[in-house]
Amino acid sequence: MKRKVVCVLISFLALFSFVACNKKEEVALTAIDIVKEGQTIDELNVLVGDTFTLDVVATPEASVEILWESSNPELVTISSSGSVDVKKAGTSVITATSVKYPYISDSIYIVSKRKVEQLGVGSGLTPEDPIFLGNEGEDEPIEVYFIEMQHIYADSIFIKKGNVEILIDAGYEYDGTFVNQLLMEKVADRRLDAFMVSHSDGDHIDGIAKALTGIDNISLMVDYGGAGGGNVLATRKKYIPLGTQYHSAYDCANHLNGASNRYYLTNEFYVDILNTGNYITPDKTSASNPSSLTVLFTYKDFKFFSGGDLTSESEKSLMRNENLPEVTLYKASHHGSHGSNSQELLNTLNPKAVAISAARADRYGVPPSGPQKGKDYNLNAASGHPAAAAIERIYKAPNISSSLNVYWNAVNGTMKFTSYGEDSVTFSGSPTMKGYYDLTLTNNVGVWSDTLNDYENKVLGEENKKLHETKVFEFRNYIQYLPTWAKEEYFPNYTA
Repeated sequence: MKRKVVCVLISFLALFSFVACNKKEEVALTAIDIVKEGQTIDELNVLVGDTFTLDVVATPEASVEILWESSNPELVTISSSGSVDVKKAGTSVITATSVKYPYISDSIYIVSKRKVEQLGVGSGLTPEDPIFLGNEGEDEPIEVYFIEMQHIYADSIFIKKGNVEILIDAGYEYDGTFVNQLLMEKVADRRLDAFMVSHSDGDHIDGIAKALTGIDNISLMVDYGGAGGGNVLATRKKYIPLGTQYHSAYDCANHLNGASNRYYLTNEFYVDILNTGNYITPDKTSASNPSSLTVLFTYKDFKFFSGGDLTSESEKSLMRNENLPEVTLYKASHHGSHGSNSQELLNTLNPKAVAISAARADRYGVPPSGPQKGKDYNLNAASGHPAAAAIERIYKAPNISSSLNVYWNAVNGTMKFTSYGEDSVTFSGSPTMKGYYDLTLTNNVGVWSDTLNDYENKVLGEENKKLHETKVFEFRNYIQYLPTWAKEEYFPNYTA
């Protein structure tokens, strides 16, 4: 009898131990995490058409049965085994829940986008038939780059919206190398969707051949027109046989020879060729400053105005011919020359930000180079563009007088302005390749350092500053052109 009781007791203890173990296993599952290819994830960026498999890992390790759910099956579906199929662009949430313990779950955020790809080239005449056929990267911002020029008073502007890329001018021959470096970095498919040439001065066209090295195709080319010559004519002859749609500014403004004054790069992004009344006719060979190609780019609420080296007289003609809107970003014409950038035009366009494209001035006719002992002309950038008269007018423009959003690539290097289609921009610059020097520290004399292989006291760290925040602003006595509130806030000790 005693032996039987002992056996029963042992059996009871074994059963209790089994139940206790099972109970311990039930409460031990504390979490599950969704993984893809063994990596724990919280958010996933995917493309329409993607298929892949998700799994979970449990804490502690165990094999668990999972219920998979998608918050938006029209966009992303997931099977009972974790197989995912991306159907449409958008956002959704995928959740994994333990079947046995429904209070234990994990979720990830899915962002699905259409694949960026070009399916063809359209006419650009309507939003339904834009230059870029396909998905250019519909969620990408527009970026406007003012490439730092090394020679003197040169222009090259690069615009990128996803996989849509535009180049306007290419600086002097020496500058073309730097333009090409940016194109090779940014233009993955080696196709420019538009190439524009403002006028025939060397600081806008001499760098074209170098800049376009490695560019296989150009979808649309618009230039100053006429018979052309040099790099411009060579570019026409090279790319038109490859399928480039070419038009002159004169034809665009007057709707001649199949040209239009508006071209859609995508269904939301277009450029207007504005009628200055000064574009050259086909019998001319060159176009000077007053005949500069003048354009207005629009992406949703963002607008960018660029007029090459347009003069004040041409600006008057432009305002007679066009009903100009207020703009987000304005390129100071002719590198901020006193003979351009009239108060009337600035007040009409009323930009949110102004970009001035000009290097620290060298002497004309002197080949560009790095720092050299004895080459000390204008080290402190006190001379040259932008002109004081233009600066004064720029700071009187209503929006600029309150925002002070003025930038100059002699201090900001290659400047980038970014917008997601808003009537505003974010700005970032880069360390300058050329820059300028603080001569107030050396009795206004450049002091060469053999150790640095450069002049002493080069000004650094101003790449992201507004113009009024830089030393050169004081060197040039531009303080006098600031509105009263800005003088009091930023320069309280200033006396005229």
